[in-house]
Amino acid sequence: MQSLPVACAIHPDIGAVFTCQRCGCFACEDCRSVSQSTLCLPCSQRVAPAGSLTASVLLRDSFSLLGRNLSGVGLLLGFNLLALYLGSFIRHPDSNRFLVSLLSGCLSCISVAAFLSWTADGLLQQPGRSLLASLHVGMLRFVPLLLMSLLFALVVGAGTLLLILPGIYLALCMSLAPALVALEGLGPVQALNHSYQLTQGHRLALLAVFAVMTLLHVGVMLLGQLYLTLLPRLGDSPWLWMGFFVLGQAVSSALFYGTLVLAWMRVTGRVALSPDP
Repeated sequence: MQSLPVACAIHPDIGAVFTCQRCGCFACEDCRSVSQSTLCLPCSQRVAPAGSLTASVLLRDSFSLLGRNLSGVGLLLGFNLLALYLGSFIRHPDSNRFLVSLLSGCLSCISVAAFLSWTADGLLQQPGRSLLASLHVGMLRFVPLLLMSLLFALVVGAGTLLLILPGIYLALCMSLAPALVALEGLGPVQALNHSYQLTQGHRLALLAVFAVMTLLHVGVMLLGQLYLTLLPRLGDSPWLWMGFFVLGQAVSSALFYGTLVLAWMRVTGRVALSPDP
């Protein structure tokens, strides 16, 4: 029995000739985007052109994403608490500091990879999105992410020794590497090289965004310290300060890595770019 041709989702009387890469709908040739041949016209109007990145839009969307991604904040918070009490699960943690540091770094990389996967799948509306799937990504990608982080620290550290500015420049050039490792499965060196290529023409925007986030992070930490200093009764409770610190760290990390996901999507044309107001 001969199967009937698949109809276009927009023009039911016309047969489809391709499937939109973004929404998965069948579409005819008249519905194909001229600028992006793998997308239908509606999707090409929603998706940002590859290479577009604006600091004001990225900052606004990053804070908006933070408010809508409380589950991601909770994921990072849980791993931060686990890393905080990691020493209590190891005998003689003072004499096994290297082991504690190594396990803490592995937990951090697992949480970052899982958070990046969870956030990206949510923005892209992936049908198989689940916390378990994101944790699975974290377990698969934490080793290359850890190696990439070590290479990143070595390169940026060497650049920082050269009057600081080269270190800042290299950090901006390689800032998208975590997303490339966790979301595209690139190796450590390949991710750093590809990030250098992707950030060309966008480094000033990234500098402005990360500078604002750094100032906000420092400001929150200073306000927390001032708050505890002005209230001696609360300052005598170390668990209160520790709780504030861990929560602030989770929120700050969620904001930073959420921005990386958005920036990665912007420069690769994977997500809609909202216009400036």
